[in-house]
Amino acid sequence: MPNPLENVASKAAGKAAALSARAKGLSGVFATLAEQHREAGVLLKRAAGVDDVEKRRDLWSTLRRELLSHERGELNVVYPTLEQHPATRDIAQRHAADAHTLETTINEIDAAGCASPQWKPLLERLVTLVQHHVDEEEHEFFPRAQEAIGKDAASDLEAPFMAARERAMEGIR
Repeated sequence: MPNPLENVASKAAGKAAALSARAKGLSGVFATLAEQHREAGVLLKRAAGVDDVEKRRDLWSTLRRELLSHERGELNVVYPTLEQHPATRDIAQRHAADAHTLETTINEIDAAGCASPQWKPLLERLVTLVQHHVDEEEHEFFPRAQEAIGKDAASDLEAPFMAARERAMEGIR
């Protein structure tokens, strides 16, 4: 598990991202997703710089739970809503392909293990995938989605997303 300082840094970065998202006009679930993106980014950066295998395992356990629960919450709540709107249907389809690639890479890291020489290259690939995913969502998908569904619907999606994320987290070892 990340140390308390890492948790504080991750949460602070997340809060700053949520404020930035709101300043760009995003609200509700989209601001929450941006916040979680930044928190995961801090943990990814920390994991990439750790050489101690035990520390890697602790960070990886937290990081994979955060990434998988976030992604599954999106897939169960946010993207089905976007699939219903003609203006955002393509976003849902593109996201599904990205989500599969992210989960496959996470499984490859699990299979290799934190002590493997493959750890760093696989984690670097995951970092690149997550960065692309975040950029695409925050700069293209979320603004279009909020425009299509409106701020009220974006706010209404926040609680169901968080509940879906929590359910997903409970099922992740």
